[in-house]
Amino acid sequence: MEHKGTLKFETQRLILRPPIPGDAAPMFHNWASDPEVTKYLTWPTHKSPDVSSRVLADWCEKTKDPTFYQWFIVSRKLGEPIGTISAVKTDDQTASATIGYCIGRPWWGQGIMAEALWAVISFFFEEVGMNCVNACHDPRNPNSGRVMRKCGMSYEGTWRAGGVNNQGICDESWYSILKDEYENLSRSDQAVKQLTDRAQRTTVSRQILESLPEWFGIPQAREDYIAASAGQTFFAAFRQETPIGFLCLKETGNATVELSVMGVLKEYHRQGTGRKLVTAARKYAAERGYSFLQVKTVRSGCYENYDRTNRFYQSLGFREFEVFPTLWDEANPCQVYVMCV
Repeated sequence: MEHKGTLKFETQRLILRPPIPGDAAPMFHNWASDPEVTKYLTWPTHKSPDVSSRVLADWCEKTKDPTFYQWFIVSRKLGEPIGTISAVKTDDQTASATIGYCIGRPWWGQGIMAEALWAVISFFFEEVGMNCVNACHDPRNPNSGRVMRKCGMSYEGTWRAGGVNNQGICDESWYSILKDEYENLSRSDQAVKQLTDRAQRTTVSRQILESLPEWFGIPQAREDYIAASAGQTFFAAFRQETPIGFLCLKETGNATVELSVMGVLKEYHRQGTGRKLVTAARKYAAERGYSFLQVKTVRSGCYENYDRTNRFYQSLGFREFEVFPTLWDEANPCQVYVMCV
């Protein structure tokens, strides 16, 4: 298990990021001042923006701690935070995290909280290496339990008079999901297929890459990737019949095959999709007698998005091989990773 702190990541409708000093006003107005939001929580309703500012200052300071996990849930549409989700407790001995969350009333019943919770569950299993993620709710707040069940968490039982919230002593209904359950759930929901039709390869690669301007925002470079993908070994990840990611391979030597381009829709980041694609690529390479798999990306420390890409490859077992400072250009030093297949 490796604690990483409150890293920023994104879903289809949301940005989950660390708190920043400017969040005090939306925090107060969007959820912290609403007694209906805080009714079954363990912290009191904020009576003024000053209270939100003090709490926020404490959280901002704690984000320096890699064991502290407190995300603000930012609506892409609104452009400001609408709630929070955090690890209220972590236990290194059991490799577990207990999650707490809340969201403003205008956003109830839209599946937003489940979207955020699933992203956090994926983060703890995929990147931190947790074995168990759990959460509890007051039985008088059944909607919170529905969020947990929607994310694949199983009901463990109710601890009678086991907690205290703003209603006083309360029962706690507990839910959890284990890493192997998460992996089974992810596998059953997604499939990886090798595509052989050139037109289908082009269609899928265009659909995915055009949705990822943070990584493929240069039009000519993106078109070059799309054109090349039509003639390369091509794996696509599907959710039901919808393509959600792809990976291409090309031979770079008798013993080495290169992961030449890869993309996954942002709403499926941190859900194991990329890992499944790389697993399929490694299996393909091993079956054909290759010894090594390599990939090129922008060196860590240049861009936040590519820092996440580097962490992803490292989590799969890729190792830094060499940096070519001017292979692309000086602003984008090329980092080469390799792994044995």
